[in-house]
Amino acid sequence: MSGRILALMTSKSDEPWLTVPNLLSLSRVALLPLWWWLMASPDRRLWWWGGGLIVYGIMTDVADGYLARRWRQVTQWGKIFDPVGDKIAAVVVGIFCMVHRDLPVLAFGLVTGRDVAMVVAGWVRYRRLGAVPTSVNVGRYAALLWGIVLLLYAFDLQPYARNATWPVVALYLLAGVVYWRRHSASPERI
Repeated sequence: MSGRILALMTSKSDEPWLTVPNLLSLSRVALLPLWWWLMASPDRRLWWWGGGLIVYGIMTDVADGYLARRWRQVTQWGKIFDPVGDKIAAVVVGIFCMVHRDLPVLAFGLVTGRDVAMVVAGWVRYRRLGAVPTSVNVGRYAALLWGIVLLLYAFDLQPYARNATWPVVALYLLAGVVYWRRHSASPERI
């Protein structure tokens, strides 16, 4: 992902960035402050509205890629906005859960640290080989499960959140090892 950002920033692309799919990706990030406010309320009825924003985020995450392909609006910017928006959302929700819902700081730090390491590794690989490595399936599953853990914390669903935290963090870290081994063993596997 970081390789894509670097390439895009240094290119002279006339490609439009203001497309419906890109706006959907950006809207997810723009709504995060409202989500935080709703979920931080002591009035649990407002949490339902926060839940509605989560549903909106999930639906637009699916829709932006589909619409980009269907309407032939796939852009380099969109290839960046979507995953970066997802990471921003995960970090914001994680910080919220640490501040308001007792998500262990160590768990958040390990997951975020792994993500930072992956971005750095992707950038190094891009600089060396000119290509961004693809994700691995176990990483996609781990990210999905981490998202579920964050939702369990956000909605204060205990003890489920606490019970799921460490196994999911372990899987997340394992996914990082699998990713590293896959891409360090064979330079041509991208």
